[in-house]
Amino acid sequence: MMTQKKVVVFIYLPGETLAVPAGIFTHESDAGIGSFAYGRRYLERKNALPVDPAALPLGAMPREVATNKGLYGAFRDAAPDYWGRLVIAAERRVPPEVLSEMDFLLDGNATRVGNLDFRATIDDPEPALEPPHFNRLEEVMDAAFKIETGEQVAHHLMRLLRQGTSVGGARPKCTVQWRDALWIAKFPARNDSVNIPRIEYAAMTLAGKCGINVPTMYLQSIGGKDVLLVRRFDRVRHKDGWVRKGFLSALSIMQWDEADRLSWNYGAIADTMRRHTSVNDIKELFRRMVFNILVRNTDDHPRNYGFLFDDSGLKLSPAYDIVPSLSQPGVATEFFLAMSVGKRGREASLENALSHAIRFGLSGEESRVVVEKLVEKVGGWRDHFASVGCSDSEIRALDPSFARCMDSI
Repeated sequence: MMTQKKVVVFIYLPGETLAVPAGIFTHESDAGIGSFAYGRRYLERKNALPVDPAALPLGAMPREVATNKGLYGAFRDAAPDYWGRLVIAAERRVPPEVLSEMDFLLDGNATRVGNLDFRATIDDPEPALEPPHFNRLEEVMDAAFKIETGEQVAHHLMRLLRQGTSVGGARPKCTVQWRDALWIAKFPARNDSVNIPRIEYAAMTLAGKCGINVPTMYLQSIGGKDVLLVRRFDRVRHKDGWVRKGFLSALSIMQWDEADRLSWNYGAIADTMRRHTSVNDIKELFRRMVFNILVRNTDDHPRNYGFLFDDSGLKLSPAYDIVPSLSQPGVATEFFLAMSVGKRGREASLENALSHAIRFGLSGEESRVVVEKLVEKVGGWRDHFASVGCSDSEIRALDPSFARCMDSI
């Protein structure tokens, strides 16, 4: 007998701080199949938005989904990430493996990314937004460390740490309130061999210098440790609370399965973007791909690219989670990105990036100019990393990661 569960999908419409029910999601966990049907009253709204612009256009008949364990892309994006799942499991004092996708979907909270919410019934109340304030970060960071080491965490600290987010992968983090905005606080991890928060800050601000759209960021010292604060780009302060923007990862806009890595392809994303976003967004995607090659960011999987949407349409979100991968000196300089780059597949080379530039709306000459400018900017990475406080030993450790800056095109 199949285990079937139904949940009500709520959406925060543009300019509104209270969610309205949009429809019913039915999930069969044993079969890994889901289906969604819009409510009639929701479809009658003049300001109705699709809950998933790629998979569930308004008015569509119920449509099954079998990818990603039976979750539509926007629903999976709104579910807790790996770190969030660890926190939820720790709070329940069970291994994460015993919890179902629907358990995690319903156990999300008001800080989940995007404009969706999932509730057991239509009468369930609005989830409370209770992120810790900046001045409590030290005790929250201590709680995160205890979760990593398998120690028990006090209930009041667990509640604060639960205000996580669904974007950001496996590293410890928490949403915090500071300066009348919401921020993702990214902590050091227990097994870090280098100062990852500072290195990520250096890489992200270098991306900003290269003309890549990045969110507002600050690096703060909390309890003698660096914490990276990244402003949430899916939330806008409103007199009555927080207005939410819809969010869709590149994995979701492409309707790819997380396990089907052979499908992941930058050019294919660019092709799809032509139907939804501006030409400038597509050219920005090309810059980000080349930047990843130059800084050896090999964690560039399609969930690390996002799109924001509201009643004005879909646009590429600011960049996030750009961190150079460490490489051993003396080891072969060839490496691969997470997605296919050009004619040579995932090979991370400038020549390969240029081979499919036309798919990004760039001529051969235009793409070479873009690459040359990026090489020039990223070539000064040592001075930039030193200027934001990276140590000499960290810069030496990162040196092999920037080998592509020496390539000729």
